[in-house]
Amino acid sequence: MPKMTHRERLLAAVDRQETDRPPIDFGGTLATTIVPSTYDKLKNYLGETHETAIGWKRQQLVLPSESILRRFDVDTRPLKLGNYDKGEARTLSSQQMVDHWGTTWSKEAGGHYLNIDGPFYHTEADPELVHTYSWPNPDDPGLYRNLKRNAEQLHNSTDYAVVLDLGIGIVTRAQFVRGFVEFLMDMTIHSEFAKTLLEKLGDIWIRIARNALQEVGHLVDVVFWGDDYGMQQAPMFRPQHFTDFVKPVNQRMVGAVKEFSEARVLLHSCGSIAPMIPDMIDMGIDALNPVQVSAENMDPAFLKTVFGDRLAFWGGIDTQDILPFKTPAEVRDYVQFIIQTLGKGGGYVLSTVHNIQDQVPPENVVAMFEAGLLNSR
Repeated sequence: MPKMTHRERLLAAVDRQETDRPPIDFGGTLATTIVPSTYDKLKNYLGETHETAIGWKRQQLVLPSESILRRFDVDTRPLKLGNYDKGEARTLSSQQMVDHWGTTWSKEAGGHYLNIDGPFYHTEADPELVHTYSWPNPDDPGLYRNLKRNAEQLHNSTDYAVVLDLGIGIVTRAQFVRGFVEFLMDMTIHSEFAKTLLEKLGDIWIRIARNALQEVGHLVDVVFWGDDYGMQQAPMFRPQHFTDFVKPVNQRMVGAVKEFSEARVLLHSCGSIAPMIPDMIDMGIDALNPVQVSAENMDPAFLKTVFGDRLAFWGGIDTQDILPFKTPAEVRDYVQFIIQTLGKGGGYVLSTVHNIQDQVPPENVVAMFEAGLLNSR
């Protein structure tokens, strides 16, 4: 097969076509990168001396350097929104901050932040409160400052696939402003409040997506967002709740992306989510990340057989057991297995099951990427 450009390779894989080798993503999204401590060990292992750049502050996640991306011939490059110029975000202390949505974050010992409070944590489940709350302004110019310039540089001066990272989706955001358990309970006992909240969050997300894509839609190859629906053993909530509450809003979100661009849609959702995948396909999702193969009912052969003709898979390299605890040789064998399974006939992007964590030795990171590069046709 003739050698493909990075952009051609990535788009062909998402379109479920065969490629000259599996495309590789590392750092293209907030769910496909690496924590700083492991990145520093990787730099030392590779003899790299550049400063570690944090691309996502709240999650404390690295924006990998261009030198490392080129070393592993990574096919993706991220395009990120800017920060709000105005709003109520503020620092409470060296360890706590409040974001523009009103969620309070506390920095944990591991360096990342956890949500501990929000504007609807201690309120009644009254839909009117959703309408009267002072939400962040989706038209804030800070979000889009330099966005077109950065997109033009990536699209016109490189052949990498440009991934517009639109952050998190409506369920995760609802849990951040309402509380994790509280929102799940709302879907059962306060359905009108839950629907109103999701619709409002969807409206804001869509406005941001439209604003961004009106500027850079012709320069973007993939639009990404993350919204977790699963746990290790089962979906986080009833699949029927996904169909009734989440799917209608997500369909509007996907519709906005397709209206203002030709970009493919990449959805990140962790855990055991197999029962929801048919709805995701019906929504118009092109590729699923992270493909948590260690979760219940997420066997890669099953996923490929049942959904592979309608959905591409982006991830699948296990970060719970394989990367942290196996030898480099075992990592290489596992990567080959995933490529042969999820990538049979096309439709696979090589990446980890979520971000590379602290216990992963650098030689295993290298083994993973090198195994992917060995699969050139």
